[in-house]
This record gives sequence, C-alpha cells and structure tokens, in this order.
Amino acid sequence: MGRVVSVLGGAGHVGLPFCLVLANHDYQVYGIDINESANKLIMQGTLPFIEEGAGEYLENALKRRRLMMTSDASKIRESDIVIVVLGTPVDENLNPRISTLTQMVNDNSQFFRKGQLIILRSTVSPGATGLVKQLIEKNTGYIIGEDIFLAYAPERVLQGKAISELRILPQPIGVLDDKSYKFAEEFFLTFLRDKCFKMTPVEAELGKLIANMTRYVNFALANEFYLIAEFFGANIHKIIDVYKYNYPRLNLPVPGSNVGGPCLYKDGWFLVERIPFNELISSAFKINEGMTMHIVSKLEQYPQIKKVTILGMTFKPGSDDTRNSLSFKLNKQLARNAYDIVLVDPFLEGYRDMERVRGSDAIVLMTPHKEFSDLQAIMNLVANDECLYVDIWGFWEKMKYNSRNGYFFGKEAKVEYSGMR
Repeated sequence: MGRVVSVLGGAGHVGLPFCLVLANHDYQVYGIDINESANKLIMQGTLPFIEEGAGEYLENALKRRRLMMTSDASKIRESDIVIVVLGTPVDENLNPRISTLTQMVNDNSQFFRKGQLIILRSTVSPGATGLVKQLIEKNTGYIIGEDIFLAYAPERVLQGKAISELRILPQPIGVLDDKSYKFAEEFFLTFLRDKCFKMTPVEAELGKLIANMTRYVNFALANEFYLIAEFFGANIHKIIDVYKYNYPRLNLPVPGSNVGGPCLYKDGWFLVERIPFNELISSAFKINEGMTMHIVSKLEQYPQIKKVTILGMTFKPGSDDTRNSLSFKLNKQLARNAYDIVLVDPFLEGYRDMERVRGSDAIVLMTPHKEFSDLQAIMNLVANDECLYVDIWGFWEKMKYNSRNGYFFGKEAKVEYSGMR
C-alpha cells in the first residue's frame, strides 16, 4: 500500500488531527474539506480549534510539505488510501441520517481506482459499511476485496487529545474480506503502538456506538441519582465519594448539567433505530437533556432572581467546541422566563468578559473550565452575597459537600467549612 492519503472531512475535529499524525509519519496527506476558510487557516499554520499538541504537528507537516488542505475532491484519484471522517448527524426527529455517506460515495465514485483502500471512520448506523460496499460496487464496477478494499475503523479518541490517543488506542477494524483487513492493519501499524482487532463491519459499528452510549447512560444514572438524593435532601457528592472510597465496584461518574456534545447526544439513536426495546437509552437522553429544565425550575423558586449568568458555553471543559452544548438550551429556557442573561466562556470570542457577571442574582456553572475554579474570585466579581450559585458538578470543592446538592448563596460560601469527615 502506498503513502498518499486523502482524508475527507480533513479540517474537522476528527479529520485534522488524523491528517497531522499521518503527515508526521511520512504520508503525503490531502485534507479534503468544503470549509475553505478552515483550509486556508490551516495552510497558514493556524489551528481552527483547540487540540493538544497539534500546533507542533501542523508546523512540522507544513515545513515538510506533507499536508495540503483543499476542497478539490479529485485528489482522491491520486491517493492510495481514502479515509472518510464526515459527520453523520440525526435529523429533527432523532432519526439517523445515512445520506452523508451515500452522497460521498455517489459524488466521488469517479475518483476511486483499483487498488485503493477506503476506510470509514465516522459513527454510523449498523449496516452502513455494507451499504457503502454495495454503492461502490454498483457505481464503479469494482469488487470489494479484489479490485478495491474497504474497512470500517472507527475513531475512538477524546476530542482535544486526539494527537496522542491516535497512536496508543487499539484499533478495531471491521471488514468483509481478508485482503481489506490485511491492508488496513498494515496502514494503522505504521503509526499505532498497540494492536488491531479484526471484526465484521457490524461488530465494529456496534462497538463504537456501545462504547459511547455506555458513557452517556452512566452519566444519566449519575444524574438520576442526583435527582433522587435531592428529593431526600441528601448530598449526592458526599454519597458517591464516601461509597467509592477504597471500594472498587462503584464506577460512577459525577452528575453534570451539561452532558452532550457531538457524539454522546446522538449515538444512542443509531443503536435503537430499528429495535423496540429502547427504553434505557431513550430514558438516558431524557434525563441528561432534562437537567437544564431542572435548573430553571429551581431558579423559579426565588422571585428575587432577575440576572442569571451561565458560566461555560462549550460542551466540555478546555474545549472551544459548542456542538450540542446544553448551555444554549438553558439559555433558551431562561429567555422564555424573561431573565436578564449573561453568557461567559473563556474559549469563545464574544463571551470572555468576566466583568459582565457583576451584580448577578444567579450563577449557573454549566461547563467546569479550570478558568472558573477560583470561586472566591468569581464571588468578588459578582459582589452580591445574595447571589445563588449552581454547581451540579461539585466543581467548587469548598461547597461540594456544604451546599444543597450544588445550590448555595454567596453568603454561605463565606463560612469556613472543614470538608467531608
């Protein structure tokens, strides 16, 4: 297999780190993306989003002329390996859309050639790889496994740490024939320090979805426990921390008000689209998505609250990615109640002015960026002892065990506490 690679979706959060890792492992890489402004930024040496370690990788790739960002899909014809990392969203009814992949095949079949290896890395519905196989064979006349090769090898990285994780995480490879696996494994082992696993495409597709939804359902479980503890007037963070202490069998995340993002929000619907027993995943969705309305209902109990500040607009800490962040859902729900709303996030243009929190009647921590870790500094800016603070994450350590499940007033935070005994 040759050393020229095209990455479709090469300017995205998944595609660009992959481009950079490959370019730094002696591949000639075409990052193909319709986002011309992002392509231009990258070729100028500027990252379009935050990605740990990517700056050095980009500088080296450009210096060695190993990376070209372009919207020209005909570069596929020059490539030995074609990697597809296009987004696969759900529609307004939460039904998975496969049109992104099918359109990719239909639009680009003219550029496929004999001997190429095509690798799908997007999150897809079970059975999607088989459909892509049928379309390629129909459109080109090539036979998968003989003339051209196809594998489903899902990305598994944590956004923001993709550069490091791409090289260390084991790689499942779903294939329909032995030659496709052989070529895909050879490719991944040129930069991967761990091993590959041969699977059927459906097994690999399901595995990707199951891994993501395990996290999402566990978050929902933690959030449901939060709601139960609140009903009984108990502190969920104390309960979890005490019962996890030196006990190996309680693997529970902390509850959180902003559980979402571009993957966890939607991936469950790919799993349950065609099966009747979807109660657990659909319930997890309702619980996690319902945390913002829970916050609004609590704020409504205090008629003195007029100005509400949301801290954190991205879907997770340390990121500038706002996709499917529940902060925007909370903003809309607050707006319906005619609150004066302030939005603050250190990673987003137009949201960085912390001075705007002054005089807030309520502060809601949605995304626990480390830049928000100094509670006292925030309280000093707010300058209102009657301000209600909301921290479902248990991020502000001082009030983690000394609040009403994450709700406390500024004057309460001024009291000295000894923490959990």
